[in-house]
Amino acid sequence: MAEEKNQNKQKIKKPLFMLPSPSNLISLKQYLKRYSKCQPAAFEYLIGSVFSQILYLPFHSKDSEDNTVTHRVIWYGSINKRNKTISKSPFGPDSVCFAYGFYLLIESTLRDGANQWRKEFVESLTHYDNFITNKNVDKKDVYVVLVAPRLHRDTYTGFKQKANEGCNILVLESSCLAKIGDTTKIIPTVRHLDLRHLFNDMVRTLRDSTSFDRFRGDLNKSISGWQKDVLKRERTVFFGLRAYEAIKKAGRNIVGTSDILLKLHRDSKFNHYIKILGGGDLTTYIREGLLTERLAHLISTPSEDVFCRIHSADFRARGLRLIRAVEDVNV
Repeated sequence: MAEEKNQNKQKIKKPLFMLPSPSNLISLKQYLKRYSKCQPAAFEYLIGSVFSQILYLPFHSKDSEDNTVTHRVIWYGSINKRNKTISKSPFGPDSVCFAYGFYLLIESTLRDGANQWRKEFVESLTHYDNFITNKNVDKKDVYVVLVAPRLHRDTYTGFKQKANEGCNILVLESSCLAKIGDTTKIIPTVRHLDLRHLFNDMVRTLRDSTSFDRFRGDLNKSISGWQKDVLKRERTVFFGLRAYEAIKKAGRNIVGTSDILLKLHRDSKFNHYIKILGGGDLTTYIREGLLTERLAHLISTPSEDVFCRIHSADFRARGLRLIRAVEDVNV
């Protein structure tokens, strides 16, 4: 049996290009080292991939685009698996996100000097006008997103003027994008509507800013405030899922709150969430999460709450019935 497992492990081949994630934005230098000959293209690829994960949409490249998929993220660069190289988008935006009710035109660059605006971002305004005309969409539903490891003052000045003229422009550093990605990874139920509220707030932050330095600080505050609001609003989802997983790992269908807490405190994702949330009544949060999200049945005892977890097939069937009921309303 052990020999068979070892043979199976040997047969598994790692893909040449793993889809990058928000964590690569934190360790950006380490990520870029893998692509010494094509770092600008690799950065484009990373940013497009991160947005697909933030929005929970399929990720396509120029080589794999499927126009029959309505909602997707398409990166217009390409990957040469034989030569293990990545090529930049030849023209237009680097990536386009076709989200639920809005569009993101994404431009990214590793440049951080004065030419960041002139040689990288200034053409994005033409891409914005062309997209609105060609797709015949309302400009209020289209956002231009500019991402760089570090923004230059000229980039801020140029786009602030256009933002004041009514364009939806998001200018952010990669660390800010990492924070948004971290949030949607912790809470997989974040809606596109929630993200659009954030994007609108980021647009207003640029329009209302009075200086470059003030803008950077206010933008970070805006994202942090949104993050905390989302974590509070989706608290029952997070605690429900983490507690459900703890019950499953316990190897029993019926588990008490104390055993659940014991396992949760060993969970790095759980501890990260609690740190952002700022603590609270964890026993109550577990109870609310499991019961509100219909993940368990409560069995009250004199000493503590005891929960019986729902079978995954039962949970899935209920979810599908709820989806059908909502779809029937919208027919």
